[in-house]
Amino acid sequence: MNPTRNFLQVFQSRKMAVLLFLGFSSGLPLFLTSKTLQLWMQDAKIDLGTITLFSLVGVPYSLKFLWSPLLDRFVPPFLGRRRSWLIITQIGLVLAIATMALQQPSQNLQSLQILAIIALIITFLSATQDIAGDAYRTDVLSPLEAGAGASVWVLGYRMALLVTGFLAFVLADYISWNAVYLIMAAFMGIGIIATLFAPTEPVLEGEQSSAPISAKDGIFLLLFALLLAGLIGGLITGYLSLDKLYLPIAGLLVFWIVAAFILPKKQLNNVTESRPPQSLQDAVVLPFQEFFGRFGVTQASLILAFILLYKLGDSLVGITANLFLQEIGFSKTDIGAIQGGMGFFATTVGVLAGGAILTKIGMNRALWIFGILQLVSNLGYYALAIAGKNYSLLVLAINIENLCAGLITVVTVAYLMSLCNHSFTTTQFALFSSLVAISRDIISAPAGQLAVVTGWSTFFLLSIVAALPGLVLLPFIAPWNSPPIAMAKPGLNDDDY
Repeated sequence: MNPTRNFLQVFQSRKMAVLLFLGFSSGLPLFLTSKTLQLWMQDAKIDLGTITLFSLVGVPYSLKFLWSPLLDRFVPPFLGRRRSWLIITQIGLVLAIATMALQQPSQNLQSLQILAIIALIITFLSATQDIAGDAYRTDVLSPLEAGAGASVWVLGYRMALLVTGFLAFVLADYISWNAVYLIMAAFMGIGIIATLFAPTEPVLEGEQSSAPISAKDGIFLLLFALLLAGLIGGLITGYLSLDKLYLPIAGLLVFWIVAAFILPKKQLNNVTESRPPQSLQDAVVLPFQEFFGRFGVTQASLILAFILLYKLGDSLVGITANLFLQEIGFSKTDIGAIQGGMGFFATTVGVLAGGAILTKIGMNRALWIFGILQLVSNLGYYALAIAGKNYSLLVLAINIENLCAGLITVVTVAYLMSLCNHSFTTTQFALFSSLVAISRDIISAPAGQLAVVTGWSTFFLLSIVAALPGLVLLPFIAPWNSPPIAMAKPGLNDDDY
């Protein structure tokens, strides 16, 4: 049986078309609170350190595993377990992005606080949409469809980055940023339509008769609401600034560690059936217990460290690239046109080729090859930093970076899917993708200040060094000649893995 032919055949389905548009909906908010917002703030004469520090508003992407159990435990009474949460978050995103369009960034502290609050709401809703979307994708795809499904999703995601990057940048040279953001809010309607027409996900046993909310569940929800209100209130009053977000984050992490690892454990062999969790403790504890039980503490810890570090070099470049290009003299139209033209074509090639190559050579070897290519791709920006404003080098750097980004994103998504047990898809995938987001949004947050101190050429060399730790872990995580991890199925006990 030809694996490449099978890979191409699975594209011919309504399911893949829906995943393309859901991927688009997932990717749309990202730049609106990061790269696109950075250029808007730069046009408003806000200093570079503050601009890159704003990447901390992306912290919900890094912590979404904290509230992902809520999406497993509670299901709205329409559209099913995953699609109901998708539609709720997508409508919320339309309203939140439209609200951001009414703002005007300035160096004024109050203006920055309001902008930060709205951006946090957008990233919270976007991260919640990702939780539901990632779980939906993992649940509806068969093993044969995994590579193709990951490729289609990433292609849709990249199409959204094209809209919020290329189209938004070009439009901003002719109309106000406020009008640009209103147009972006309208694009979120694509996700709403896709969700309404999406195939129904598999129904879990007992899904229609979930256990009633207990007193413990009510207390948990109240504490979560108070923590969220305290975070927003702290930003409004100025008690919390972006550089102090680590305080509530640390508290939330401690709370979750206690819930997941110190509370009394339950027996996995009684709860690994394909059914929704019957309490929040089940929803919080069991996904972590199952993951560490399946791999062992040492191997599981190495896997989590690998996920955190694998894309770090790419993240450092991603958070600063547009600021760097504009600083050395390229216009927003230059950046958007090349990113959106040849760059998008390179990304599309990378996404489709990544899925086909992954199917052909296997997960482990793809992780090695694509990881090395990701490291090498940063040399394009280093060369541009040395040469200065040079259109030929700009085209080369953007095309190489986009090609490798397509490859690395496909294999990362497929790898994270392979780690999930279908009984705990929501929380486990949220945990894994949160680690990717920590690398992108939190560890990379000081990148602008680092570039100011070191200079751009040295900074891009350091980004190459930052890509090495993830590659060093590959012999332990994905040995070249070993078979890839098989996705764990529901209904298995520890002895079955």
